[in-house]
Amino acid sequence: MQLLKVLWSTTSVAYLRQIPAVEILRQTWIHQYDVENDTLRLRAAADLPPTGTRMDSPYDKDARYGNKRSVTWTGYKVHITETCDADEVHLITNVETTQAHISDVDQTEPIHNSLASKKLLPALHILDAGYVDANLLVTSQKQYKVTVVGPVRPNVT
Repeated sequence: MQLLKVLWSTTSVAYLRQIPAVEILRQTWIHQYDVENDTLRLRAAADLPPTGTRMDSPYDKDARYGNKRSVTWTGYKVHITETCDADEVHLITNVETTQAHISDVDQTEPIHNSLASKKLLPALHILDAGYVDANLLVTSQKQYKVTVVGPVRPNVT
């Protein structure tokens, strides 16, 4: 915090403000901390910018806060597709990496596109609840001839 205070309090080092790492640090501090009466405090969860827009790490400007059930982290999610035929070798056929805040259900379509481009679409795609919604059950069958199997996400609205 002292570094940022010095950089923005004097004009003699204005060129240092142009360094990308300094700007990332500044944005992270703005998003994560608040200064009140010269006292630095961590922002309350309600005072944080939306997950997809805020800087969560000065070390990686694209890392985002993720939360899945009781697990939280800052970084990314990896979505892995694997064959699971009983009498065959299990092979990883697709890997998608996203920012941590991106919903799993938003990745099913890109996964199907990727598998289709490699001619690796399964006839039956077994998915975790986070990847399935009612629309996907219909569109996957129509567009890709893939039967999606998995619990449909509850309506949380």
